[in-house]
Order: sequence, then C-alpha cells, then structure tokens
Amino acid sequence: MHTFLSFPQRSLGINAISLKNEYGVECQFEAVQVATARWVSCEDEKKLEEFKRKAFSNLALDGANNLTYIAPTKVNLSLMEERWPEIRFFATREH
Repeated sequence: MHTFLSFPQRSLGINAISLKNEYGVECQFEAVQVATARWVSCEDEKKLEEFKRKAFSNLALDGANNLTYIAPTKVNLSLMEERWPEIRFFATREH
C-alpha cells in the first residue's frame, strides 16, 4: 500500500530536505496522474481483498489509514465503479 502525500511540484526538494534534516527520513517523490480520489469500502471481505490485489497500483492510505482509490482519470473511476459493484466509492468521508 502507498502513502499518498500531495505537494506542489516546486516544493518537493524543500520537503525532501526538511524530512531528512528534521526527522532523519529518506524519501523520494514520484509524479502521478490523479484526476480524483475516492475512499472505498466493502461489506464482503473477500471481494475487498480481491479488489485490493487487482487495484493495488491505484490504492493508498490516507492520513487516517483509510483505504483510498486514486483514479488517474474520471473515465477510469467510472469503469472501476461499473466493474466492482460490490465496492462502495465515496467522494467524502466523515471523521
């Protein structure tokens, strides 16, 4: 699973230096195409595990450790929702 952080492109170097100097953490940043993100859940644990295996490269955990689907395009999100009717995709999440 990935941890997804969002930074403006111009500040990546500054953030990497800060993480290293202040916390001793090595990091690297990769640009990814993201159109939207959705929190996901499923009552059927087996279906959720299957979804996690198949969609691994588009999944991340948010700051509160909630599973999130990262859609590179709106069309991709629509296709995923259509192909995985058991999975619920949420645009918002209550804390």
